[in-house]
Amino acid sequence: MNKRKTLFFALIALAISLACELLLFNFRPLTSIGREWTPLPAPEITDDLAGGKTLTLRFYGVDRNIRQCHVAVAVYDRDGNTVGTNLVIQYTDDGHSDLYRAGSVRYTLEHDHASYFCINSYGDVHNLVFRVEAPERLCTWAFVTAEVNGSIPFHISFPRIGGIFAVLMLFWFLRPSSVLHDNRLWNRRRWVKGVCVLLLLTLNAFVCFKLTTCNDAFVHIADNWTHHRQYALLARAFAEGTTWVETPEQEQAIPLLQEMSNPYDLDQRTPLYGQNITPPWDTAFYGDHLYVYFGVVPVVLGYLPYYLITGSDLPTYLIAWVCFVLVLIGAFAFLRALIRRCFPTTSFPAYVLLSLLLGNCTGVLFYTLEPSFYIVPVCMALAFVLFALALWISAAERWEKTLGSSVDPADPETLCFVPVCAAPRAAGIGFRIALGALLAALVAGCRPQFLVFTALALPILGPFIRKESRRAVTLRRIVAFALPYIAVAIPLMYYNYIRFDSPFDFGANYNLTTNDMRLRGIKPDRLPDGLFAYLFTLPNVKLQFPYLHRVDTTPIYLGRTITEPMFGGSLVTFPFLWLIVCARRVKGLLREKKLWLFFLLPVLLAVVVIIADTEMAGILLRYTGDYLALLYLSASLVYLVLLEQAAPQQRRRLRVFLTAVTVFTLAVCLLIAINASYLETRTPEAYFRLKDFLSFG
Repeated sequence: MNKRKTLFFALIALAISLACELLLFNFRPLTSIGREWTPLPAPEITDDLAGGKTLTLRFYGVDRNIRQCHVAVAVYDRDGNTVGTNLVIQYTDDGHSDLYRAGSVRYTLEHDHASYFCINSYGDVHNLVFRVEAPERLCTWAFVTAEVNGSIPFHISFPRIGGIFAVLMLFWFLRPSSVLHDNRLWNRRRWVKGVCVLLLLTLNAFVCFKLTTCNDAFVHIADNWTHHRQYALLARAFAEGTTWVETPEQEQAIPLLQEMSNPYDLDQRTPLYGQNITPPWDTAFYGDHLYVYFGVVPVVLGYLPYYLITGSDLPTYLIAWVCFVLVLIGAFAFLRALIRRCFPTTSFPAYVLLSLLLGNCTGVLFYTLEPSFYIVPVCMALAFVLFALALWISAAERWEKTLGSSVDPADPETLCFVPVCAAPRAAGIGFRIALGALLAALVAGCRPQFLVFTALALPILGPFIRKESRRAVTLRRIVAFALPYIAVAIPLMYYNYIRFDSPFDFGANYNLTTNDMRLRGIKPDRLPDGLFAYLFTLPNVKLQFPYLHRVDTTPIYLGRTITEPMFGGSLVTFPFLWLIVCARRVKGLLREKKLWLFFLLPVLLAVVVIIADTEMAGILLRYTGDYLALLYLSASLVYLVLLEQAAPQQRRRLRVFLTAVTVFTLAVCLLIAINASYLETRTPEAYFRLKDFLSFG
C-alpha cells in the first residue's frame, strides 16, 4: 500500500470533513457572522401550558426586516424535567396582511441549536407570533429570550467531523484498486484477520450498547409498564414453582375479567380504568390466571438463572444487548462458513461488509433504541438460526471431504478462509449437525416464525444424505438432526399443556390486546396490505430530521386488523436486496454450485413468514426482523456469485456497490430506529443529542 498516497488522501479527507462541518452543517452561522442580536419587545402571552398544551407569544409592531431569530422557551414536565418543545412560527409581512404559518422547529433548552433559525419573509415583518406546543398537559414553562438579526453561534461537532473522515477513509481503503482485496495480504499473517474481526465486533457491540442505554424509558421501566416486566415476573414464578404471572394489582382485575361475557373485547375492559384498576395488557388470560405467551427460552436461559443467583430481576435492556451481540457474532460465523465452503476466493473486506450488513440490518439496529422485552425473543431466535446455519454448513463441508467429492484449491493463500484439508472424524460432523439442530429447535421457544430456517437444512445437508453410501452413517446423522427437535418439543408441549390444556397452544389467541385474537381468523383479504407494506411501500423522505419519516399504512382491508406506521418496504428501502432480481443472471452458476435451492428457499420462506405475520398479528415494524435475514441471505448468495464470476472491471464496481450500500443501509436503519423508538417523547435528551449530531444548518 502506497503510504504517501494514503497520507495525501487522509489530508484531503480531513479537509473535506472540515468543509462539510463548516459549509454544510454550519452554513447558517457562517452567513450570519458579524451581526448583533436585537431584543424584541415584551410579548403578549395568551393561553397557558398549565391548562392545555399550547402557549402563544405575540410580538406586535415589529416592522423591520428579519432574517435570523433566536427564540428560547424552556418547557418542563410535571417532574421538572426539560422536554422537547415544538415552536410554530407565524407572521405578517409586506405580502401578507393575515398571519400565515412559516414552519416550525423543535429543540430543548439543553440542546438549543434549533432555537436559532432563519425566516424568509416578503419584505418587512410586521407582526410575529410564536406558538409553543408542549408534548403533554400540565407542563410548566419559562420565557428565556426572543431576539432577531444576530450572529447564530457555530455548533462544531468533532464526533461528526470524525465520522465523515472515517467514512471517507473507509471508501479509500476499500477502493477497487486497494491491496486489501488481495487475500494473500491477509493470509501471510492469518491472525490479523481474527484481530480485525474482533476489533470490528467490539466496536459494533460498543455502539449498540451506547444506543441501547440511551433510552431511559427502557433502561428504567416505569411501574405502569407491567407488561414489559413479564419475563422477570415469569422467572420469579418459575422459582416459586408456578407458571402464572399476575401482580397483586392485576389480581384485582381477574374476577372482573371472569365476569365479562368476553374479556378479550377491549371495549368491555376499558371501563376498568375508571375503577382505578389497570387491566393486564399483552398478557394471555386463560382460566383463573394470567400467562406469558411470548417464548419461554429467554427466561430459562437468562432471566431465571440471573434471578436464582442474584435474587433480583435481570434488566431487559441488558439481555437485549447480549442478544444483539450474539446476532453480530452469528452473522460473522455464518458467512465465514458459507464463504469458506462455496466462495473461497471472496476477498476478506467483502466478507466483513457482508457480515456487518447481515448482523446489523436484519433487526439489530432497528431495536437498539427500543430494547424492550418484545425484541428479546426475536433477536435470540435470529442469533440461534445464524449459528445453526454456520454449524450445518461446517458439517456439510466436512461430510463432503469424507465422501472425497471436493477439490481443494491449489493456492490456499489466495483464499479468504482455508477450507478443511484433512478428512475429519465422523463424530465431528454428527456433533455439528446435532448442535445446529438444537439451536434451531430452541427458536420454537423464542419466536416460532424462525422455525422456517429449519427448511434450509435441506439444501445444505440433503445432497450428502443422498450421496452417502453407508446407510448406518446416514441414519445416525438423521437421528442426530431429529433428536434435538424432539428434546426441545417435549418440554415445550408440556409447558403449553399445563397452561392452556393443549400441547400445541402457545396462548397467543388468549392475549389481552386491542382485538379478540381468538376470532381473528385467516382472511386472504389482509394479504395485499401486508405484502405491500412489508415489501413495496415507498419511503417517506423529508429534509426535516430524522429525514426518514413514518408512512401511513391505512389498509384497504374492510375489517379489523392491526397496523402501525412503517418506513418503507424492505425491497424498496434496502438497496442490497435489489440483487435478488439479478438471480437469473447467475442461475447457472448457482445450480453448478448446488445453491439454487439455497437461494430460492429463503425468498419463498420470507413470503410465507410475511403472510403468517399479516394474518396472525398484523403490520408492525418489529416483525420485519422475522424475514429480513432470509432476504439478506439470498441477496448475499447472488452478490458472492456475481463477485466470483465478474471480470476485473465489474468486480471493481461490485466492490464500490457493497461499500456504498453498507454505509447507506446502516444509516437508514439508524434513522428508522430514532423515529420508531419514539425517542423524542420518551428520552428527549438522547433524541436532541442525535439531532444535533445529524442535523444540517
